[in-house]
Amino acid sequence: MNPRIRKLINGIVAVATVSMILKVGYELKWFDVVMGILKLETREKSVQKISFKALSFVAKNDHEMDFLIEMKTMGWEFVKHYGRGMIFEKEGYEILISKREYFGKYAFYEVTTKEIFDII
Repeated sequence: MNPRIRKLINGIVAVATVSMILKVGYELKWFDVVMGILKLETREKSVQKISFKALSFVAKNDHEMDFLIEMKTMGWEFVKHYGRGMIFEKEGYEILISKREYFGKYAFYEVTTKEIFDII
């Protein structure tokens, strides 16, 4: 095989691989989590709002009360825990915010009710 064609094929494979890795990272919200953790560690606020793919927040794992206070300042009243999520209510609307832990140190909160993004 011609070395030039082989080099072209290797370049195409490399670009396709990087594209797939970026797509998977975007779908799994890894970029959101990493950006939120960086904001959390470099700024004084204990809850950081991040919104790339979905409306989400990052806080230290032991700062759930700070997250509840942040939601209250935006007008959302905590209703109850629902599995690994929390239900909030505002002006007759209810939203479910799911919580995931990363690295045993950070909590990633994500609004799972898509119709409500504009209200928040």
